[in-house]
Amino acid sequence: MDDFEADYKKAIEAGQRNLRATKLLSNWCFHAELARSPGRGMIEAETGLPIGHMGVQCKFSKKNSMMCWLLEDGAYDFYQSNCKDCKERVPVGVPNIMDFVAPREKAAAQRKKAREEQERNRKQRQTDRQKERAVLRSQLSLEETFVLDLLDELDQEDIATDDPRLEQLANLAPEAFTRKVVDHLLPAVLHEHFPYSMSAAKALLNASLQPEEKLAVALRLVCNYVKSPDAIEVILSDAEKLSYSELINVVHRFVSIALGPSPRAHIGGVRTVKIDAGPIRSIFQKRRTDISAEVDILLRDANAEKVCAAIKIILATNCEALFSTHTRSIIAKLIRRRSLFPEERRDSELLHYLREAASKCFEHYPEETDAVIQSFLAGCDDTGRKEAHRIYQSVLKHEYRKKANIGSPQKIAFRRLLWAAVEKPENGIDDAGQFFRHSWDGFAELAVEHFEDLVGAAATLSEKYEQVGAESTLEVVGDVFSEMDKNNKLSAINSLQESLIEWAAIGAKSNGIKGIEEFLDFYRQLPKNQTQMRGNMITHVSKLLTGVDSLALVLPDWYGALMDESTLVRARAVRAWEDVPYDLVKNFPGLFFEAYSVLLTDPYVIVHRSAVRALRRRSFPEEKRSLIKQPLWNLIVYYSQESKREDFVVDCIDTFTYLCLSLEERKEKVGQLLSNILLTLEGSALYRAVDQLHYGFKEVPDFVKVALKSIQDEYTRSISADDCMSAILNAPPDELLNCADDIRKAFLALKPFRPENFIEALLYAAALTKAGKYKYASALFKELKASIPIEDRFKQWQLEVAMVEVAAEIEHKIENRELLDELPEKWRSLQSDLERENEERAKLRNFPPSFFFED
Repeated sequence: MDDFEADYKKAIEAGQRNLRATKLLSNWCFHAELARSPGRGMIEAETGLPIGHMGVQCKFSKKNSMMCWLLEDGAYDFYQSNCKDCKERVPVGVPNIMDFVAPREKAAAQRKKAREEQERNRKQRQTDRQKERAVLRSQLSLEETFVLDLLDELDQEDIATDDPRLEQLANLAPEAFTRKVVDHLLPAVLHEHFPYSMSAAKALLNASLQPEEKLAVALRLVCNYVKSPDAIEVILSDAEKLSYSELINVVHRFVSIALGPSPRAHIGGVRTVKIDAGPIRSIFQKRRTDISAEVDILLRDANAEKVCAAIKIILATNCEALFSTHTRSIIAKLIRRRSLFPEERRDSELLHYLREAASKCFEHYPEETDAVIQSFLAGCDDTGRKEAHRIYQSVLKHEYRKKANIGSPQKIAFRRLLWAAVEKPENGIDDAGQFFRHSWDGFAELAVEHFEDLVGAAATLSEKYEQVGAESTLEVVGDVFSEMDKNNKLSAINSLQESLIEWAAIGAKSNGIKGIEEFLDFYRQLPKNQTQMRGNMITHVSKLLTGVDSLALVLPDWYGALMDESTLVRARAVRAWEDVPYDLVKNFPGLFFEAYSVLLTDPYVIVHRSAVRALRRRSFPEEKRSLIKQPLWNLIVYYSQESKREDFVVDCIDTFTYLCLSLEERKEKVGQLLSNILLTLEGSALYRAVDQLHYGFKEVPDFVKVALKSIQDEYTRSISADDCMSAILNAPPDELLNCADDIRKAFLALKPFRPENFIEALLYAAALTKAGKYKYASALFKELKASIPIEDRFKQWQLEVAMVEVAAEIEHKIENRELLDELPEKWRSLQSDLERENEERAKLRNFPPSFFFED
């Protein structure tokens, strides 16, 4: 939620501007049409303002505008590309889009004029330099003129700044760089920005220069971000000769080499940048006092950019003394950033480097840094608290399948985050709590060491859970929002408690038999009325399993939980089956499977639903599946009743089909019966039916009807119809033949036809073709072609539809052994027309003229 207020304000401002632009666009031309990206956000739903990406289209133009956050940008793009010289425009009223188009065109004309003036001046200066070199030629030898000849070639704007020819000439023929040539090049190198200035500077480093001249040339290269090892070597060898201002400039350039570009500079993907911390650390050793003084000055400044520069120097030098000296200042600026740097956004370069530095401080001096953090936490805001938690969390990272580094920083951070999470457990998005939401085996050592803290914190959460549950609100009884808030808090506390117990289980497992016994002893000592805590502990009992010995220890308590009087404990006990190691399933006694199957008949919804969902994640051994076949079927029958139909019946069918039916049985009446049950579903249940079952139900009778119903359902279309399409295309031909009328109805349901639905229309044509109904497919696409408006922008769509229609006719005639006549030639002609149309569309610009610059 960081920077939410600023983002909200920007969205409102954009919506207000778009609202005005919409009115101006409607006044501009009768044919102008507003186009929007699909979807609406919460702010738009709340305010009614048009907020989102939008653009302009017109029936007389093949090219639409780019979708822009501000409609003004899209309208300006469309005006430039289409409206400027349009003869079809029908004005509606005033004011119109010229209110913002005219000022933009005027500004663009002024910029163009300024660029033209700059170009004239550049060419004049270029001509003057050529004349100066022509005069100089008469005073030089033949070898010296080689340099001037090369300068004439390099004095062009289109020459790369890193062109190596001048430097290569200096290496191969150093005698050509006499004092006269050097005197001619030095002003261009040290004081000008000619196309060849940097190339000449690199060349002069290998020429005969005075020491102070060579240092000046090296400074010019480094200060212009030119990566020249020779220049860096010259500066490092003469570091004591640098003035204070020169030193500071060099330090900042060396810092950029050591750290590389900031994360927000990676636009369009991550770039691989070679970094080298050697130069900055070398010069820091030689001018330590001056650089340390500069860091002190910059850190005391209130300007964010200067503070950022200081932090980058500290990070680049990686000097423990600097971290130690400035730990308090770094932590203070980060935790109090809202008041000190209110303009810095979440992607700020300053915040990124402050966090990096704070993490380094904590790694180098964990106890001292922890004390500093705690001293600032007392009176800080929520943003500061999040930053503190982020510092602790930064040392608790590890790579997948690699042993985590556990030391003093990790131990301190784990304990701090644990109790910070317990302090505000109802905040589900709190950074401290987020760390514990997922357990990591790499941190098992921390879980072992803090086992008592983990179970103690979990027990504390039970008290907080009861307090929230017993809260009496001043709102009217039955207030929906109060009830939602209460339920969200309860859910967050329960989720955190379950996560902490999972961490405790990992610690107990890592501690061997002793740890497992400690975990079970704590569970046994819990009062019977602590159902929440007991349920969360028994949920993770299977994570204690390491072998047969641990299974023998766990089973008695697990049996007891499966038959517990509390429905919550029974539901959590059956859920523990999900995490049983595969290689231990064969060691479970038959009594366990019998007890489990009984819970499928449990009258309480929470219990038998948990049992079914656990079976979807960890199946029974084949020889024990007969125990669950009838209970699962009973659940399917019960939940298929009209008043009970919901998502859970899909889970039951999925589990029953996978565990209790062979591939042959699915193709028989029982499979058809299951498809008929699925056909009665609506909304989310219907979507899940296809989403979960389309792989296993490919050859189940009538399942394609389920897919056809789902693809037309609004809920499915609001998410994704991809699985429905896959189920239809993969259905056997005889199934598609039985559904030919349903396919035709689905096609007609697309009316009024739109280009974005063309893929779905092709799907139905492919299905009818696979079913052998070529005549049906041809007739449908004739109807589709007739409905397409005769407009240039729809020409591509018209050609595509016509090709599918002709292809279906050809298939139909081949099937009936009739002559094809002119159909193949017609198809080839349409193909040629479509290729030409695609070539024309490829020439249309994907970006507006003003995207990079304005002409």
